[in-house]
Amino acid sequence: MNLQSKVRFAVEILEKFKNWNHKYVFFSGGKDSLVALDLAAKFWKDFEIIYVEVTGNTHPKCNKYARKIGNEYGNFVHLKNEEEDFFERLGDWGYPSIIWIHSNRWCLKHFKNRPIHSYVRYRGVGVSGISPYNSSRRKMLKLQPIMLNTSYWVPVSILPLYHFTEKDVWSYIRHNGLEINPLYGKIGASGNCVICPGMSKCKFIRVARHCKEFFHRWRKAHEKIKHSMVGIREIFRRFDEWYEFYCKNKSLDEFFG
Repeated sequence: MNLQSKVRFAVEILEKFKNWNHKYVFFSGGKDSLVALDLAAKFWKDFEIIYVEVTGNTHPKCNKYARKIGNEYGNFVHLKNEEEDFFERLGDWGYPSIIWIHSNRWCLKHFKNRPIHSYVRYRGVGVSGISPYNSSRRKMLKLQPIMLNTSYWVPVSILPLYHFTEKDVWSYIRHNGLEINPLYGKIGASGNCVICPGMSKCKFIRVARHCKEFFHRWRKAHEKIKHSMVGIREIFRRFDEWYEFYCKNKSLDEFFG
């Protein structure tokens, strides 16, 4: 299936729900949700763009970019958990799971689900940029292009990028002249979750170099976890290897600042 066919498939799904009340597009500031938003905007009217800031762990440039793009497309709604801070919870609870269905994925539950559930109230239809091609972990979720009565944010979830690969996403962005989040050029990600339990070593190093405030807050939280040993041990061990090398190697002090 070529990109044009994948776009037609997405359009067919979106058109099925164009007359529904309470239509939402969940926008993270990332490239995948940008494409999903652009597709929805071509065929939907009167929808809301839901952006959720992860309190303490979202880069200000991501907030600024998301607000700019959201206002250009329509009705932009900025949500956040006002009562908690990501790095404080990280220090107290340890690393969360990277698997969506895991009971210990507290980052999703506290910083995404709570503000969304409070606003959306489990009604209507929502568009997400999720695809089975995003990662091997996403394939485990047994996703479908249209999912009914899920445990997610709305009764009906639409995945217009269901057949899109990462190459397809970038091709669509270039072909349609979409404005990408500037943080991709710095850290290779949107910055919605600057420190992510599923991040690669390469992205961790980029964050250490370009997002020093977040790096130092992570370092303090990790040192607290080392004493309490709470959270998911497998993820702790991976971050602890990086901590031992990048935080204790004095020759790297100038490199990271």
